[in-house]
Amino acid sequence: MGLPALDLMRMIPGVQIQHIQGDCCGVAGTYGYKKEKYAISMAVGKPVFEQIKAMQASLAICDSETCRWQIAHATGAKMIHPVELLAQAYGLAVR
Repeated sequence: MGLPALDLMRMIPGVQIQHIQGDCCGVAGTYGYKKEKYAISMAVGKPVFEQIKAMQASLAICDSETCRWQIAHATGAKMIHPVELLAQAYGLAVR
């Protein structure tokens, strides 16, 4: 299937995409929000979090809502959906 969202975002003038090689953010739906599963969730997502922090990017993009919450929580990064980036590139307001 490839990575069509990345291919599309790379076509936006001025946007530099860095694809991280993380497997999972660790949240697994609501799994990581359970008090007893939080530490496991954060450990699973650690490789993703470390890569995002190391990049010091102004923005991180993910198509999963709960993953965006988890990554933002763990890294402090501003997270958006790929469609939001496309909307911004076309000058459309994102609510």
